[in-house]
Amino acid sequence: MEIIGIYLVAGVVAGLVSGLFGLGGGLTIVPALAFALPLEGVSEKYVMHLAVGTSLVVMVVTALYTTVLRHRHGDLDWALFRRIAPRVVIGAVLGAICGDLLPGLALRVFFIGFVSYTIARALHRRYGAALRSADSEEIHVPATMPRGASLWIYGLATGVCGALLGAGAAIIIVPYLRAARYRIQLASAIAAGLSAVIGVGAGVGYVVGGLNETDLPSAAIGYLYLPAFAGLSTGALIGSPLGVKISHSLDEDIQFWLFLAYLATVLGVMVLR
Repeated sequence: MEIIGIYLVAGVVAGLVSGLFGLGGGLTIVPALAFALPLEGVSEKYVMHLAVGTSLVVMVVTALYTTVLRHRHGDLDWALFRRIAPRVVIGAVLGAICGDLLPGLALRVFFIGFVSYTIARALHRRYGAALRSADSEEIHVPATMPRGASLWIYGLATGVCGALLGAGAAIIIVPYLRAARYRIQLASAIAAGLSAVIGVGAGVGYVVGGLNETDLPSAAIGYLYLPAFAGLSTGALIGSPLGVKISHSLDEDIQFWLFLAYLATVLGVMVLR
């Protein structure tokens, strides 16, 4: 019963951050499963693979729901989404192949390292930009549609990292689009849609990749753990609309610090586990 409670609570939080930041909820789900699965007797060898694979499939539910909500709020730029999505699909498939080949410890180290880098980068971008513009007059210019080599680099990186982390697109795509001067709500909406793309592309890869493993729990299909999927998805559907609603009532500074606090909490859980 306690395990079910963990899944439901983690699902609500995953839905909340999916709606608020466009993360897809994976950075909540993976630490929660990394903690809960050993309590169910799952071998340490498979904990991270099941955590990432299950997170990706849950992310399809949370991200699709969040995308619909964002569309209804008028946040989603479909032309921009269609420009980025094919690159993300390719990256997600490549990432799923790599994830199946890597040992669980390597996935955990990559997860910790990437979240640490993201926190450092966010702080650098914020305070570095503030120092550079301290003595200059602010100039308002329109957003620039991404194109060229940067679109391929960031699109592929979003797919690969999402597949290896079991996480959504926001960590890479939101800063990329913010640098192109898109507003935070639109960037988060694009990230939510791309998170669903990652979940489908990489989630199928993890399910198929785990089918040849013989020591997985009986309730698993490949690297998808069905009891966790059910509880997490239920909770996520509760949290997602709340996250979208909150995102429209907070200014960008508060959203930035909430995003940073969330990442710091995730990092602490994974390091101390």
